[in-house]
Amino acid sequence: MLKYNCAQASRDEWIATAETCPYATYFHTPYWYELIVPKQKHRALSVRFDDGASAVVPFAEIRRAGGLLVDHFSSPGGNYGGWISGSVLNEEHVKILLGILMSKKNLTFRVNPFDKSALPLAPPASEEFTHTLDLTLGEEELYRRTSRCHKRGLRRAAGEGVTVEPVSSWEDWERYYRLYESSLARWRAGGPELRTRNVYPMELFRRLYENMSGHEILWLARKGGEAVAGLLCFYWGRHSVSWHGAASAEFFDLRPNNILYWEAIIDALRKGYEIFDFNPSGGYGGVESFKDRFGAERLPTPIITARSPLRRTIARLRGMGKGR
Repeated sequence: MLKYNCAQASRDEWIATAETCPYATYFHTPYWYELIVPKQKHRALSVRFDDGASAVVPFAEIRRAGGLLVDHFSSPGGNYGGWISGSVLNEEHVKILLGILMSKKNLTFRVNPFDKSALPLAPPASEEFTHTLDLTLGEEELYRRTSRCHKRGLRRAAGEGVTVEPVSSWEDWERYYRLYESSLARWRAGGPELRTRNVYPMELFRRLYENMSGHEILWLARKGGEAVAGLLCFYWGRHSVSWHGAASAEFFDLRPNNILYWEAIIDALRKGYEIFDFNPSGGYGGVESFKDRFGAERLPTPIITARSPLRRTIARLRGMGKGR
């Protein structure tokens, strides 16, 4: 039986391990943790096995009710979690690493769909999935696989003079946030089924802007100089991902999102990334259909949760309250 020891990983070890791990994403790095939970405790465990293999297991610890309730997230913000490693891990390694994570009280863990060794061990706790494109297919094949509807949207946007570019000024980031605010208003007006579960404050985008690590790009689509849609993407290793998007309903008929995503996809391809990840859609059918039209593959991203008796009791009482 494998033996191992755990110690606190330094930030440098955490980053170095993420750089050598073939299935790591931006969401496995300290850059993400420092962005999304800057005031909460986040840690990374260095796990070393007696056969020479090693891994880093990051997680966030969030205390509520004056510290009486403690939640753990791998990773925070509902994104891909789990361990990262430059070693070749077998089933015994993975079971140990999963056990280390599951020992954390009140854990929420979205399984990384790009770590093929982890998925078989994940119980079918949910039917969550993400959409991905294999960029190694090349630009011509990716275009061939897109739907006719999507191709019409691309031609429409290009013909109407919609342009796409990465932006660098804070003024453009503020323009993007105004698009986001207009999107939030539209989603609220659309009823409960359209309301987003998370509303991100301006401070988060400001924090990201002021702490850019070189792994983030904000894309804007413009019509006549006016920002009409935007997309925030993160990049790490083989993986590129669209994390956040917003658009003005006034310009929907110009199909700015079609050309916006397409330009981000082709840019990632040309820079040598192998995966473009659209990110999970939160169960919104219209968003899922939009991603399907790119010819994207659906990959499972099951969510594993472990709750203490106290947390289960609180959840049950809340459920009873909502039913009244």
